[in-house]
Amino acid sequence: MLRPAALLMLLLAARLGAQAPAAAPQAIQDPPAANGKPPAPAVDEAARAGQAALDAAALYQRGDTPRAAPASLHGVFGGSMQDKKGNLVQVEIERWYTRSPERLVTRRKEEVTGLSSTVGRAEGVVWGRDDKSGTITVYTDNPELFDADLELEEEQLRLTRLLLDACVLDALRPRLANIRAAGHEVVTDPDGGKHPVTLVDATAPDEFFAPRRDGPPPEPGDEPPRLLLQFGIGTDDGALWSLRIQASQRPDLPAMRLVFSLHGETRGGLRVPGNIKLFRDDEPEPALKLFIQLDDDGHMLFDLDTPIDPALFARPAPPAGG
Repeated sequence: MLRPAALLMLLLAARLGAQAPAAAPQAIQDPPAANGKPPAPAVDEAARAGQAALDAAALYQRGDTPRAAPASLHGVFGGSMQDKKGNLVQVEIERWYTRSPERLVTRRKEEVTGLSSTVGRAEGVVWGRDDKSGTITVYTDNPELFDADLELEEEQLRLTRLLLDACVLDALRPRLANIRAAGHEVVTDPDGGKHPVTLVDATAPDEFFAPRRDGPPPEPGDEPPRLLLQFGIGTDDGALWSLRIQASQRPDLPAMRLVFSLHGETRGGLRVPGNIKLFRDDEPEPALKLFIQLDDDGHMLFDLDTPIDPALFARPAPPAGG
């Protein structure tokens, strides 16, 4: 028989055992990764950096408000350009352009000789006029005879399209694909300034280069032609300092490389390059030197979306008695 003290100790032990906490439940293990959410895709740093550089360039051009594709251009330029014989001549240029329907008129005056001419294109007809005599030549009436004139006009059309897209990146960006940062370099601008840039590669539908007139028609199933573009965008300021363009399906045409400087504002508040050089391939000497003239208030004469009389693009009547 238990003594009272031993009985009391036994009762206390039983009570303490009843009040002891239950054993902690085993932690539920996470399900294997195969049964969970798929891992997040890896960030494409080159694509992200390319988009960021283009964002900075568009912001530099137009400020905070995005711009639509311009419907027209009226620009006044000076500079030097190659004529159809390859000679570099000093010129004053005034140009009118509409995007849809696509029409272009260029008035050019040579500074040394004072000779003035006008070239226009609309509805598939390309014509030229000697402004002194009034003589009209329709180049598209005899493309073989005027092959050099037509190619020169095609290049001026490409340059106009290219300048519009370069100056209004908001209009170009929806057409870009395969955007990737491609490294860094230092660009020398037309005035000799040095600018560290981010190089951005991209492709776009080929809206610049027409098929060769003597080339075969495209075959069914052929890939649509695309352009290879490379932008040189200021690492520090977002300014567009260079642009290279190559037609992937026109190996007969050299790449076009534009370099820019002296960015300034138009009357519409767009910041555009005032000094432009065009190089073909990697030639050391430019094929074209162009600068945008200023108005009396110091604005760049590169006006977008201004009304243009359609009659300006029409083929002129021949001179009286001519």
